[in-house]
Amino acid sequence: MKLNVANLLQIEHNCRNSQSYEELRYTIVNETRKLVPYKAALFFSLDSKQNLKVEAISDVATINTNSIFVQTLEGIASKALKNSDTLHEIDTQKQLDNYEEKVLNEYSYKHLLFIPIKVEKNDASIQYYMVLLNDEAYEKKHLEVIAHLSSSYAYFLYATTKNSFRSKIKKSRFFSGYFKYIFILLILLMFIPVKLSVLAPLEVIPKNPFIVTSPLEAAVKKIEVKPNDEVKEGDLLVVLDDTFYKNEYEIAKKTLDISKAQLHTSSQASFYDINQKRKIAELKTQVELKKTALEYAKQQLEKTKIYSTKDAIAIVHNPNEWKGKPVVIGEKILYLANKKSVELKIMLPVSDAIFIEKGSKVKAFFDNDPLNSWEAKVKYISYKPQLSNQNILSYEIVASFDNLELNEIPTIGLRGTAKIYSQEVTLFFYLFKKPITSLRQYIGW
Repeated sequence: MKLNVANLLQIEHNCRNSQSYEELRYTIVNETRKLVPYKAALFFSLDSKQNLKVEAISDVATINTNSIFVQTLEGIASKALKNSDTLHEIDTQKQLDNYEEKVLNEYSYKHLLFIPIKVEKNDASIQYYMVLLNDEAYEKKHLEVIAHLSSSYAYFLYATTKNSFRSKIKKSRFFSGYFKYIFILLILLMFIPVKLSVLAPLEVIPKNPFIVTSPLEAAVKKIEVKPNDEVKEGDLLVVLDDTFYKNEYEIAKKTLDISKAQLHTSSQASFYDINQKRKIAELKTQVELKKTALEYAKQQLEKTKIYSTKDAIAIVHNPNEWKGKPVVIGEKILYLANKKSVELKIMLPVSDAIFIEKGSKVKAFFDNDPLNSWEAKVKYISYKPQLSNQNILSYEIVASFDNLELNEIPTIGLRGTAKIYSQEVTLFFYLFKKPITSLRQYIGW
């Protein structure tokens, strides 16, 4: 009796000091024989279909789940559980079929004891089972000891597994109850059609702006307007350095004066010198050429001042940076735009590109009014990506507004975010588009 008590305390001590669920079940199947005799012990857990699966066998380190012995014992234990979930000896003559009896006879196992190890708590519920196989029948004292041990084992298992992920999965009863229907509902929701959309930065730009270019090769002396200044027709916009063209004009003027003087001298001398009379026609031609050169020099000098050709607002980036900057003929200096005629410039990163057609719907959210949206439609899309101001390779998309009231026109240069809509896709594709794209790029599918 003292030996049995010592063994019981030792078993409970070993179970209490088990560091993991695996170590605890190994202790249970191997050390129970210190109190109850058996040839083999099997430890079972419930799978998702409420069938018993072998997790540990006494004196065996690795379980071959495909072996005939393991599969047969799983079938016997599952039938025993359906008949009764209490401690009882399995009636091999009534509950086993011929094949199961044949397998047990090969191992000389005639007596099977079914042991439930269960405990119910508010925050956890565990259900494990054991089957002891022996060639001799179990006595009443063995059943009493097993009943006590199963109760202790249940609390040790509860303490080990109550906070484990495995326990939470079992508690959720994935394939039963409301969770099952919620999961099915989520699967069905994934097939709901939604509009595929993407977000991209936007900027309000002028529609069909007039480009002010340099008419000469010169350096910019001064830009007379500031960004978003309102200008009238005839207002001075840009002053180019006129030193070279002023000198050309003065030289042409003096050359003309010389030619006129030569013509006058020859005309006076022609009354008494026949040779001078012959030069008059040639000198008149030279005077006309010099007049043309002077007129051209004057026009070039006048071009050093660029004036507005319409009523508009000036769009120029940092006028001070233009001072002293050399420009060539046709180089853009600034824009003249109608502030009442605007559109959106959207830079869509290549990584976020989706299929977008002309006329696709766009919702614009401006930084100064993020709670309200503006409706627009895609006007055109660039076929070739380019670097944006943030050095991100992007497609340029221009969108025009549907209808704008005069008091609702956004200011040119205003920035924000555009939401561009594409064709309908499933909710699953909408949510997992980027992971799918990344996976495809990684595996090459």
